[in-house]
Amino acid sequence: MIISYQYRLKPNYEQRCRLNSWLEKLRCQYNYLLADRFDWWENNRNYVNSCPLVCSIAEPREQPEYYKQKDPLFN
Repeated sequence: MIISYQYRLKPNYEQRCRLNSWLEKLRCQYNYLLADRFDWWENNRNYVNSCPLVCSIAEPREQPEYYKQKDPLFN
C-alpha cells in the first residue's frame, strides 16, 4: 500500500518575504529564458508553403536547450 503525505507550510513574515523574493527571481529567470526560446524560434522558423525570398544576415545560433539554460542556475 502506497501512502502519500501532504504538508502545509506556515511561514512567518520574514520567511514569506524571503520565499516571495526567491519566487520573483525564479519567475524573472524563467520568463527571460522562455523569451530567448521564442526569439530563437521566430528568427529560425521557415514557412512550409512558401520559399524564403529574404535571408537573414546573421548566422543562426544553436537552439537553446532546457538543460543548457538550467545549468547556470545551479552553479
